Amino acid sequence: MLTSNVTTKGQLTLPVKIRKELEIKPYDRVVFVKKNGDFVIQKLPSIDSLFGSLANPEIKPLTVAQMNKVIEKGMFGKNDRA
Repeated sequence: MLTSNVTTKGQLTLPVKIRKELEIKPYDRVVFVKKNGDFVIQKLPSIDSLFGSLANPEIKPLTVAQMNKVIEKGMFGKNDRA
């Protein structure tokens, strides 16, 4: 069993074994998820690790000229504006 002390500020240090297993490095973020009455620590993915995860090879990116045309035309119809 691994343990850690809580400071007077409510901070705790994750034991090295946990940091290595979860590949947690300085400045990484973790989340505490409650499951069946217990808390589980999970590493949050970094923005960099998500790069390209939503890429769709069937959709070609717009050129700057195409983007400018969309902006000039307006992205919403008259009834779609708030």
